[in-house]
Amino acid sequence: MRWDGILDRAEEAFLALSLAFMTIVTFVQVVLRYVFDTGFVWHLEATTYAFGWLVLVGMSYGARTNTHIAVDLLSTRLKPRAARAVGAVALLASLAYCALMIYGSGVFVDRLMTLGNDARDIPLPRWLLTGIMPIAFALLGVRLLQAGWRMFAAAQDRGAAR
Repeated sequence: MRWDGILDRAEEAFLALSLAFMTIVTFVQVVLRYVFDTGFVWHLEATTYAFGWLVLVGMSYGARTNTHIAVDLLSTRLKPRAARAVGAVALLASLAYCALMIYGSGVFVDRLMTLGNDARDIPLPRWLLTGIMPIAFALLGVRLLQAGWRMFAAAQDRGAAR
């Protein structure tokens, strides 16, 4: 199996586990609260972090599966060469955004490590819970590069067919 196949499976497993964790913990919390008049103190914080992880890794999944919302009103009306140019600009802007977010989130996580802050209700350091941010944006950058490669390879194939 190629590395991108392993990455695909790991990404999907991570998303499934995050969603399952949120669902199970929330269900158990509801039962504990309404049936036994008790509950977990850490429930809300844990599901909030899990949802953040789900969204962050879900961005790269959406880029890989081409399921993000696309506004293509303009690009579908352009000639193929102009549409490729618009796609290239969008790709470069998205990669620049990823680079900024990798840097900014890396600084954020590093500062949390330096400060030694712990989460409020979960007995873990906050940097460990937010450390997914630079990883997720790096993964998104990889997926955007793959999408760009597919876009330009398809353009080359169309050009060679003429």
